[in-house]
Amino acid sequence: MTDTKLASLQRRRLIQSAAVAFPGLLLGVGPALARSPDALIKILVGFPPGGSGDTFARIFGSALREEMGNSIVIDNKPGAGGMTVALVFLRAAKDGSELMLATGSTAISAPISHAKPPYNAVTDFQWLGLLSNAPFVIAVNPSLPVTDLKGLVAYAKAHPNKLSYGHAGLGTTVHLAAELFKSMAGIDVADIAYNGSAGAIVGALSGEVQFVVETSGTLLPYHKSGKLRIITSMAEVREKNIPNIPTAREAGYDLLAGTANLLAAPLGTPQSVIEPISLAIGRAMARPKLQAQLLQLGIEPVLKTSPAQAQAFVAAEVARWTPLVKKLGIAL
Repeated sequence: MTDTKLASLQRRRLIQSAAVAFPGLLLGVGPALARSPDALIKILVGFPPGGSGDTFARIFGSALREEMGNSIVIDNKPGAGGMTVALVFLRAAKDGSELMLATGSTAISAPISHAKPPYNAVTDFQWLGLLSNAPFVIAVNPSLPVTDLKGLVAYAKAHPNKLSYGHAGLGTTVHLAAELFKSMAGIDVADIAYNGSAGAIVGALSGEVQFVVETSGTLLPYHKSGKLRIITSMAEVREKNIPNIPTAREAGYDLLAGTANLLAAPLGTPQSVIEPISLAIGRAMARPKLQAQLLQLGIEPVLKTSPAQAQAFVAAEVARWTPLVKKLGIAL
């Protein structure tokens, strides 16, 4: 067999193998990404560089790149409590070249907190996977004489309307979680809205507000330095990175709240594009290195996920939090 014939045979076998593994991807009329395994993929993130959402995106993006072989870049689209990225993503091409990493604010709290939501998170995106959960914690300024959740509730009841807490903005996930806590505990505490979590944390550090709600990974450095005191976690069980901090359930409050990271493709993206990405997501989340990195940040990786699970999660969370938004009268 000549070299030319051998090369032709090898090329034909390669194409046949690829067609079996990914049916439809090699058609000339197929999506651009399917025709080019080396195509660039953008992951759009709704928060600025350096934040917890951006940090997660870079850790996950690195693992996904190794699984897919594509170059992956993080494209930050901050603004409007995480909604700007979703509005941009509504116009994204349906070829797999752009994906959206959505936090709980983008997927749940931000749209339901608007009187006229600019998008429906349940129906306007193709959710590919629920990647992680990060439970919230409550941290107090050390000047406040409380060391646990029961102590905070008792102090608030003994000093009505004397305490305040800071949050990242009206309708954000931390705001809703704190208001759910207030409702369960029956306490009167003022809420102070800041322009993002960083401002709320500074407010708690300075004593402008007495406590703040955020993820453990975000607040742990301040806890370790003694600048803030984490008194409880809103997780189902004690978090691995703060095993000495009791959950709210241990104090008698069925308070479960946190933020999630989900990956989405534009609605209408062909199944031939979605399927290999979904499989790569599963492999990426199974990597021990990625899991260890996330746990150090107080982020719980979801090891088994699917588009159906992610879709159901968004729908359930929207249904869960919408009544509280209406009760609070939030209509941005």
